[in-house]
Amino acid sequence: MVSQTRALSSAVIFIKIEQIIPWLLPILLLSSRSMADFTVLTLGLIFLLKSSLEKSWKWCSEPWFRMSLLFWAYLLLVNAPISIDFADSFLHALFFIRWPLFAAALAYWLLSSVKYQRHLIMALMAVTFFIVFDTWWQYFFDKDLFGHLKIGQDRLTGPFSRPIPGIMLLRIMFIPLFAGLIFQSLKIPLRYILFTVMILSLGLLTIFVTGERMAFLLFVSGTSVISIGLWFEYPKLRIIISSGVFLLLGLLLATALFAPEMSNRTIFSLFLKLQDFASSDYGNVFNAAWYAWKENFILGSGFHTYKMVCEQLGVLAQMGMTCTHPHNLYLQIGAETGLVGLVLFVSLILFIYHAAMKSLIQAGAWYVCSLSFVVLSISFWPLIGGISILNNWVASLVWLGVGWVIAISSQYHRPHL
Repeated sequence: MVSQTRALSSAVIFIKIEQIIPWLLPILLLSSRSMADFTVLTLGLIFLLKSSLEKSWKWCSEPWFRMSLLFWAYLLLVNAPISIDFADSFLHALFFIRWPLFAAALAYWLLSSVKYQRHLIMALMAVTFFIVFDTWWQYFFDKDLFGHLKIGQDRLTGPFSRPIPGIMLLRIMFIPLFAGLIFQSLKIPLRYILFTVMILSLGLLTIFVTGERMAFLLFVSGTSVISIGLWFEYPKLRIIISSGVFLLLGLLLATALFAPEMSNRTIFSLFLKLQDFASSDYGNVFNAAWYAWKENFILGSGFHTYKMVCEQLGVLAQMGMTCTHPHNLYLQIGAETGLVGLVLFVSLILFIYHAAMKSLIQAGAWYVCSLSFVVLSISFWPLIGGISILNNWVASLVWLGVGWVIAISSQYHRPHL
């Protein structure tokens, strides 16, 4: 009787968490770095407890999660012992598993039903619209609602203390486009297309005025992929889809003409940077990361040691630059974990793609497939501006995306929207 009572109490607690967390998740992950990390770790531990009490460990056998365990084992048993800073590498390696565990908790528990997916999208849209509104308020009035000032004339912070609203919106703004799967009112194709165009227009223009070049480039690329997905999903509505694409281009052109200083920062400076990339600041940072990797090419210098190795080599110091992160995910993984670690990490990503997209491709759900592809690709894109995705804050949004697309894949049963 006592054991039954405890089991019932645990079940009630887990149900309460299921009901509350999807509503709070966007705020918890976006409010601060420490809150995001606390949320990720806590939900992962609760998920382990739930799985233990219910003796439900089937999710552990998923190939992508087993691959994450293999990469984790490599970090702990091989990479950390040969690190130039064992204590730091071991500690960061130990806690790496919280990210895949967080994604698993979302995919196989917290977002496993359409009801909770709906709650997350509604909360995410509310937070997204607030960030957009606050960013535009700062653009027009120089100060956002919290008192944050512009950084010069061509960089915005929005509600954050750093110029990162664009990269934050990039990480979350494609997820609401899945709304057509779970909201009955958007099941009508024409209405869904108009909704998609509205969200993409809002994201494109807002990220444009933030001055974040890489975020803008990735959002444009994601929009292109999604437009192709719409084209294949709704062949009878291709004229409307094409009109929507031209509308997006027209809005962007009008905004660029209205704000030439942002055009110079977000668009033209990007092309100038790419034309002379090898000698640019990004090129120098990439070269420094490559030099750091070559120091320990096979096994790496140790997880979370890139900054230390970079400073020891002094490559950037000679150019008056400081070592932060390489602005390239795979160069950083290579430098810290070596060729072996990079192969394992890339394998993990490929397994995640497979878990998220296989059933969608088999069902011919091209639009949903394009959305999932975009969410994963912007998450693991090699070039990184601003915060590294190995940083707690951005990593929480990356693995939110992973958990989301895997949850959608496992719930998808229909061949078309």
